[in-house]
Amino acid sequence: MDQFTHTPFASVRRTIDISGDGTNNAGRDVATVRDEAVAKGVTINGLVILSENPMSWNPDHTNPPGGLDNYYRNNVIGGPGAFVMVAQDFNSFGQAIISKMIAEVAQARQPLPRQAAAR
Repeated sequence: MDQFTHTPFASVRRTIDISGDGTNNAGRDVATVRDEAVAKGVTINGLVILSENPMSWNPDHTNPPGGLDNYYRNNVIGGPGAFVMVAQDFNSFGQAIISKMIAEVAQARQPLPRQAAAR
């Protein structure tokens, strides 16, 4: 969020992209940070990288109950049009990034909500 305050550019849409192979393991509570960003009109999209090899010291980090994609849906993403995409493994991460970028660009062509259009 801090980066948005330092950019010399103005835009109608602001998006944060989060990619990861596990749950939050450092820093502030993810849901709280998400809620603060969404309250400021930011959309947060997620890209989950699945792993079949859980960490021995914390298996729920990479494979939380309900799946990592559901963890992202419930705790990470938020805002208008927010979505989660899944890379089946690290080898498919590059293609997943391309798919996510295409989805975000396609979304940008959608009409804005009245509130954002008025700004």
